[in-house]
Amino acid sequence: MEHPIVAKILKEGINSVDLSMLDISKENQIWNFVGEKLYKLNKVPEAVTILEKTSNFDKLKEMGDELLMQNKAELAALCFIPTKDKERLNNVAVLCMKALNHKLAAEAYRAADNIDMAEFLEDNYCI
Repeated sequence: MEHPIVAKILKEGINSVDLSMLDISKENQIWNFVGEKLYKLNKVPEAVTILEKTSNFDKLKEMGDELLMQNKAELAALCFIPTKDKERLNNVAVLCMKALNHKLAAEAYRAADNIDMAEFLEDNYCI
């Protein structure tokens, strides 16, 4: 049985609770659990927001790798951007360009510190 606070967050959103009264370890444990649960519910952007908040970059990389294997490059990019993993970001940016999502490709390149490519895409493809 899952904790009632997790059910509340899943039902009402991440802003529906204030966990600041808990010690940081317990707070992060709850947020990480919620993030993984949201990912399993295919709510990737929400999961990324939570896992980024807890600095769970290993989980974000794992999720991004899984999404890449499912040919979901754009969702993988959302996972990789907070991690600043240059290799993964540059690779997923190419896939985003192939999917014609130049804005997300530029964001991925910028997160990878590949400023030249980010600016090229922004100047030539992003409105």
